[in-house]
Amino acid sequence: MTKLLGSFYSRLSLTIIASFVLVGVLLLVLAQELTQTYQQEVEQKLHLQLAEHIAKDDGLIKDGQIDKGKLEHAFHSMMILGPSFEFYILDPSGKVTTYSADPDKIVRHQVDLRPIKALLAGKQMLPVLGDDPRSRQKQKIFSVAEIKQGEELKAYLYIIIGGEIYDNVVELIQKSHIVKLSFWGLIASLVFALLVVLALFAMQTRPLRRLTQDVQKLDEQGFEQAELIFSQWQAHPKDEVSRLGIAFNRMANTLKEQYQKVKNTDQLRRELISYVSHDLRTPLASLQGYLETWQLKHHELSDTDSQQLVATALKNAKQTSRLVEQLFELAHLDGDDVRLKLEPVAIAELVQDLFNNLPQGNISFDVQPKDASLMVMADIEKLERVLINLFDNARRHCLKGDQIQVLLEAQAGSIKICVKDSGSGIPAKDLSHIFEPHYRASNSAQGSGRHSGLGLAITQRIIALHGSAIDVESELGVGTSFSFTLKTPP
Repeated sequence: MTKLLGSFYSRLSLTIIASFVLVGVLLLVLAQELTQTYQQEVEQKLHLQLAEHIAKDDGLIKDGQIDKGKLEHAFHSMMILGPSFEFYILDPSGKVTTYSADPDKIVRHQVDLRPIKALLAGKQMLPVLGDDPRSRQKQKIFSVAEIKQGEELKAYLYIIIGGEIYDNVVELIQKSHIVKLSFWGLIASLVFALLVVLALFAMQTRPLRRLTQDVQKLDEQGFEQAELIFSQWQAHPKDEVSRLGIAFNRMANTLKEQYQKVKNTDQLRRELISYVSHDLRTPLASLQGYLETWQLKHHELSDTDSQQLVATALKNAKQTSRLVEQLFELAHLDGDDVRLKLEPVAIAELVQDLFNNLPQGNISFDVQPKDASLMVMADIEKLERVLINLFDNARRHCLKGDQIQVLLEAQAGSIKICVKDSGSGIPAKDLSHIFEPHYRASNSAQGSGRHSGLGLAITQRIIALHGSAIDVESELGVGTSFSFTLKTPP
């Protein structure tokens, strides 16, 4: 029973059934009451003037008293109207003095005059019910007339419409098979209507039940199956339940993406810890080794050797500091709270200034065209970081006599920036991984040197924050080019 009532459809169906039963009972009672009231109103209207006509035509007053002979003749004449009428003479106080009914059945000898006066005054809507002398509680419709001598009221002619015989006939009709058939016909109609409503309700709530089942499947099978489970709801987007299914699908996909993002973040955190422990271990161990050597042997070393140990230790300390800064920078760029300070930047001038600050060595640098009017919208500090990372990456793959160029190309609403070198190039198998943190190309020209492998990962994040993407093309022995676009000022 609990399982049955646990279903929304079952509870609502039971509510509908209870409502139908209640409405059916109320309709039966109301129909019977209205039918009876309507019948009484019609009967009373048809015979409203009956008592008045009889009282006027028969001259019931003789010598100031009720003429019993005339009264008996009147009763005899009135009985011709049918057995459904009962006749009473009431004195001015409402006391029953004469009647046509069986004396043994008269149980009320005093009739309330208020309904009689209300009917005579015509101030009350029909039907007006008066006391039935054959019953202590029952009331019936009636016709009444005043019996007067001159202006003096002598009595009332009180006619009950629908006497005992009439009641017996009505009771007999109510027990007949026609009435019973009508009653059961009404019950059958209500039951049929209930079944139709339940069937229609089952059809209309079927999508809701199916949605409940799909949500249960989602709970059992997980977010990975969300798209397959809720795919059927795409067919009827106009239906409210279907729109709810589509909303569930979107919510499940969002939760799946968030869950995957959390998993990826956790994986990145683990990798970051691994990379940090690996990358920091080497320079810290070297730093510690050189400092311990200097501490143990500084009194035996010459000034030159002592200075060399300290310089090497300082170099490792700076490398460690630079690695920590890059790790913090990458973690900051991976967050959702990074804000750019965009401003117009003369890109050619910025590139030339950065070239001037780089150690020249045996590598040449150039920017084309050297046009100071070429402007881009960028965060100048982060754009410098991008260019420096690309220059450092290019220098690691270049040898003596190679060249690094920055090519600027004006486009519609943007400028394409290409950092191109004539170095050793990057193997094809490495191209899809070079933007991963801590990845080092297998043929780095200075592969023996230590670098974190974070530069290109940071570069990609910064360019993405500017609403662009970085592309790379490379050919072994020919060189590599990195390109991206930035919007021009409005």
